Amino acid sequence: MSRASRILRLAYRHSVIRFLGLAGVGFAFDLTLLAVLDAVTPLPPAATVSIAFWATYALNFALNRTFAFHASGDGVRGQLARFAPQVLGDYVLTVAGVTVLGALGIGLVPARIIAGGTNLVFNYVLYRWWTFRRRPEPEPAPDVERELALVAARNDPRA
Repeated sequence: MSRASRILRLAYRHSVIRFLGLAGVGFAFDLTLLAVLDAVTPLPPAATVSIAFWATYALNFALNRTFAFHASGDGVRGQLARFAPQVLGDYVLTVAGVTVLGALGIGLVPARIIAGGTNLVFNYVLYRWWTFRRRPEPEPAPDVERELALVAARNDPRA
């Protein structure tokens, strides 16, 4: 096995690498949809940002749940309940950032790139330790029969 393939395998094992790869895919989708909506619809920037944002977040949830954090075996309802406030907070930050940057004369797509970049760390931390958190495995139940046999053996006067 080559050194490069070993490095790639080790890198892929960590959720941050998978998250960043999927973030790139999601962000490309977001920017493409944003640019298309901006070019072909009369919608204001806040509306185009909103539509692209929500469509992308649906995609990101599914991809991150399955590939980045391997959490598809866990209950989706609890994950969605934790995801909702996360995405709402990110949405408010994104729209506010794009609006402020637009008022400063920065174009829509560059403003979206800047706003998205500032939310990247925020999102990884929340995905990793809150939305798709791992619960520790419960301790296995003690083997009662084995325990009773050990106690009986210790109390057996013939032993």
